[in-house]
Amino acid sequence: MAALLGLLGLGKLFPTPPPQPSMAAHQACSALVANCPSFTLTYPSGTANANYQYATNHYWSNANIDGTPACVVFPTSAEDVSEVIRILLHYPSVPFAVKSGGHNANVGFSSVAGGVLISFQNSYGTILSADKKTAVVGPGARWMDAVGALEPYGLTVVGGRLGDVGVGGLLLGCGLSFLSAQYGLPCDNVVNYEVVLSDSSIVNANATSHTDLFGALKGGGNQFGIVTKYTLKTYPIGKVWGGYITYRTDYASQILSATQDFIESCQDPRAAMFTTVSLLLKGLDEFFAVFLFYDGSSLPSGMFDKFLNIPHITNQLKMQSYTALLTANANFGSIYGYRYLLRGATIPSFAGSNGTNLVNANFNNFFKYVTIRKSVISLVTQLDFVWTLIYQPMPTMIPAASARINPSGNLLGLSPNAGDHMWMACTVAWKTSVGDSDARNDAVNIMNQISTYAQNAYPGVSASKYQAGHFAPEGYNMIFMNDAMADQPVLGGYGDATYQRLKNIQRAYDRMGVFPQRTNGFKLT
Repeated sequence: MAALLGLLGLGKLFPTPPPQPSMAAHQACSALVANCPSFTLTYPSGTANANYQYATNHYWSNANIDGTPACVVFPTSAEDVSEVIRILLHYPSVPFAVKSGGHNANVGFSSVAGGVLISFQNSYGTILSADKKTAVVGPGARWMDAVGALEPYGLTVVGGRLGDVGVGGLLLGCGLSFLSAQYGLPCDNVVNYEVVLSDSSIVNANATSHTDLFGALKGGGNQFGIVTKYTLKTYPIGKVWGGYITYRTDYASQILSATQDFIESCQDPRAAMFTTVSLLLKGLDEFFAVFLFYDGSSLPSGMFDKFLNIPHITNQLKMQSYTALLTANANFGSIYGYRYLLRGATIPSFAGSNGTNLVNANFNNFFKYVTIRKSVISLVTQLDFVWTLIYQPMPTMIPAASARINPSGNLLGLSPNAGDHMWMACTVAWKTSVGDSDARNDAVNIMNQISTYAQNAYPGVSASKYQAGHFAPEGYNMIFMNDAMADQPVLGGYGDATYQRLKNIQRAYDRMGVFPQRTNGFKLT
């Protein structure tokens, strides 16, 4: 059987087991128990505790539960985190990881094998300021928690589109919201980060204090410090219209044409959407799911008609609270119990027939690739795969809103003058570690095909709404961190000058190299 798997390219039959806790890790955990007894649980004595079980088992991707941490700490304040880091500095060989919501698919980014897991699951509060213009949100909150806490006040924050995604991970990657065409990207709306640095000191990074760190955290990831509070701008909100609608793949051309028309033609910043198509190995299930959103008490006439007029399988679109919408999206779109990989790419969105042809070609190439893979993988009956392709419109309204809300800018360097773009992504879901290497190959191949096809088929073609004279790459370098796989050069995609600036900032705030050496994440090498 192992030989057959090798011939078919179907991964390792016996994956390498994750590392076990070292003597130094056990010593570090003993020190944490002695100094932080109220919020430290160790392996194996603490494994029956519900907090420990949730921290080590609740991940979107089950690949993150393979490794066992030597202990888990559950801080609820910056002072708690500072004490944890102070102790860990005495054990320089012990790795650690920080977990917000556990939705990052990359193994080791929010999980750790044989080290110390810092879980923020008990730090999830949302506190509205006296003037109601900002809210302080704990890093362990999920977006449906934060939004739900503000809903009684008729307010919200700019956050994720699936309610179970953690606040901390999304904001450090910059994020994308249904509200982004009105208020910019989620990271544009952070006005203060409370941060524990690698020397265990606590600082506040904002527009007047530690301004370099403030800018670096707007899409720079987790290598600068541990954020223990996010202060976010708030905005008014009432009932919203939206949800999801599913279709058979027979209607692929109409669905993708409607998606292209939205990014090219919609000028209403209250409207947002993204399109997914999923192909399953087992059975004949193939379907599109389109997530639609409108921030208003009623849907304007004609809005989304091109989607609504297509025959559907299920329709969950309705007027509802924003919290209810995000929760329903999570219940449908975040299925637990699988191993996942997520990989992203940015491509221009072209005008007219070029744009329509491109969105359809991406689907056709995806469908052909997966069909071939199905015929091979189905020979090994214990494997179970789901491949999903995701179209996320990035119309010029979004970078325009970012520039208005956050004039100092974020790291992504988006400009409305660069024209419309599409943030493409794919997920691969599978059940067991036998399929790990195949899933990785599939994710890489699918997204490489997306990027290379657009570049080869449309050389020199500018994005729709591109402004002549705007000097920038054609749109293929930027990789959305929240959609990126561990091997993707996310930080390099921000441009050489930004990359070097981030390296200098990281070294200034972490002179000992604690985060690059002891945690996983997107690195500044």
